[in-house]
Amino acid sequence: MSSLEELQQQLEQFRAASQNLQLEPLLTRAALQRLGVEYQTELIDELEQAIDDSIGLDEKLIFTGHTGCGKSTLLAELRFRLMETGRYFVVMFSIADTIERSAVDHVNILFSMAVQMLEAAEQQQVKLQPGIQKALYQWLGKHTKTESQAVEAEIEANAEAAVKGGIPLLLEFLAAIKSKLKINSVVRDEISVEFARKISDLIAQINAIQIYISNATGQQVVVIIDDLDKLDLSITESIFSKNIQPLLDPGFRIVYTIPIATLREVSLRRGIEQRVKQIYTMRVAKFFSKATVRSPDRVPDAACVELFAEVLDKRLPPELIDPTVKQQMLLKSGGVLRELIRIVDRCCDKCKTDLRGRIRRSQFDKPPVVINQQVLDQVMTDLQIEYAEPLG
Repeated sequence: MSSLEELQQQLEQFRAASQNLQLEPLLTRAALQRLGVEYQTELIDELEQAIDDSIGLDEKLIFTGHTGCGKSTLLAELRFRLMETGRYFVVMFSIADTIERSAVDHVNILFSMAVQMLEAAEQQQVKLQPGIQKALYQWLGKHTKTESQAVEAEIEANAEAAVKGGIPLLLEFLAAIKSKLKINSVVRDEISVEFARKISDLIAQINAIQIYISNATGQQVVVIIDDLDKLDLSITESIFSKNIQPLLDPGFRIVYTIPIATLREVSLRRGIEQRVKQIYTMRVAKFFSKATVRSPDRVPDAACVELFAEVLDKRLPPELIDPTVKQQMLLKSGGVLRELIRIVDRCCDKCKTDLRGRIRRSQFDKPPVVINQQVLDQVMTDLQIEYAEPLG
């Protein structure tokens, strides 16, 4: 038996769980501490070591992985690790923040890098020399057709007042440029055409920004560019096969992401491997080995199940799920974190719908709502139908 108050309380529990079941990566320290788990830490160790132990300051790392396995969250963890050493000024951004996915090329990747480095410097209140800062903002304004006179005046005024970075007007200017790059194809195309002919000028400007930041902070610059792995393979081939050299030319450490499908394109993969030491790959978790996966009495890997159970426990209170279906739910994810989150979120949606119906009809004579076998079966059927629809 349930009272109205109990039903409403349970509904709030499921609503709170749904807030924790978003498909977005964990990009902040607070989110990682609240919902993160120790996952593929060896790969983070390898990436950190590759950056730390690189002979020169211009090492380029290539990182890939299966969709939904947690690459962005892993890169965010790498970013925080590097920052906490105090030796690195880390700029991490998604290419989707500045460039429409279908329009990405090697030129606007580099131009976006310049914008993001300046924005990071401003956000972290890096004090650049006024003359240098003014010249950089003039350069950005010129090539994006963005009025920069007010920004230049603000730089001069704050230089006289000895104000540190973080000037609101400058951050607004950079936000306007990012918006223009994303939605204005004319400006974007003009940048690509101009710098395709003189790519060395663009790289020189990026290197200059890096030097100014390093001199001002005493730290080494590392740039991490996420979501390049979400590009179509044809675009990736154009960038990393035909135009990879300009991406390797900046004189500081950069981590690039690429689609996992790149590993199956032999010529493209070999071309990348000839230019970098290693392609770092984040793979999906395996509940079963190849030798046992088809065996009817197979037993899932205990450590893998425990890891996915921890992911679930951080997002869903145990009283909201029937213990007998918990492992089923974990295994149905196929070892893909995104799929686990999707399945659990859909189950919560079903339970919230049931609870709202009971509250509306004043049905207090039923047992408490939990994610049980019936709910899980309904969700899996719905997902199978959705996956089959594009196939006709």
